[in-house]
Amino acid sequence: MEFTHLKCGREGARTLVLCSGLGGAQGYWAPHLEALEPAFDLILYDQRGTGANGCDLGPTSIKDMADDILEVCDAAGVGDFDLMGHALGGLVGFDLAARPERRVGRVVAINAWPEIDAHTARCFDIRLATLAGQGLPAFAALQMNFLYPPFWIAAHPEKIATEEAHAVAHFQGVENITHRINALRDFCLPQIADGSGILLIASKDDALVDVAQSERLAARIPGAKLVILDQGGHAMNLTMRVEFEAEVLPFLSAG
Repeated sequence: MEFTHLKCGREGARTLVLCSGLGGAQGYWAPHLEALEPAFDLILYDQRGTGANGCDLGPTSIKDMADDILEVCDAAGVGDFDLMGHALGGLVGFDLAARPERRVGRVVAINAWPEIDAHTARCFDIRLATLAGQGLPAFAALQMNFLYPPFWIAAHPEKIATEEAHAVAHFQGVENITHRINALRDFCLPQIADGSGILLIASKDDALVDVAQSERLAARIPGAKLVILDQGGHAMNLTMRVEFEAEVLPFLSAG
């Protein structure tokens, strides 16, 4: 798999893998690079079936996506690593944290969940029905409303329009996104013995994933830290970037 390995040059720097959500694109993390590059060696990649790693994906699972990260780290010559994941990316982090031969250290999971609930499942049904019935432009437009809260959409109409056009131009394909959504539907939180290195961060106004899902994760992962922001939507790391980084950077840098 193709990937990007950015080395900060600081001796002893930890490697941080950035794992995006359903869109799968490494470009999702671009706004954070200025804050992350001075402190961490970074690995970014387009997930299998998307972007530079586009292919006919076939049925897949969160475990398969976690295996891809290990493949990428092996190719980069990286042993242990930390991970920051958005939604789907957080689930991948949980899979890695539950493995007997655990290579992942700290995990930041943004608006993640232990198992899909009826609300998020309904949202995926609506998105796929929109794609089938109204086409890709309508699907991309709806995606913006699931990612971003009203205050952000109202304040950034040009950015939203640009992102919609990009989503259409770089769409991963109906079959691939369906397989990836099915992987999300099938995920069940594995048992994690020690969650002291896990940060769960969520926003109260996420329209796709109920904030209660992060609270459920905190109750089921021993030692996990939970941070909840009042607003920010599903992409709260972008819409509340300063506040988000103020929580995440000290967590990743500790110890």
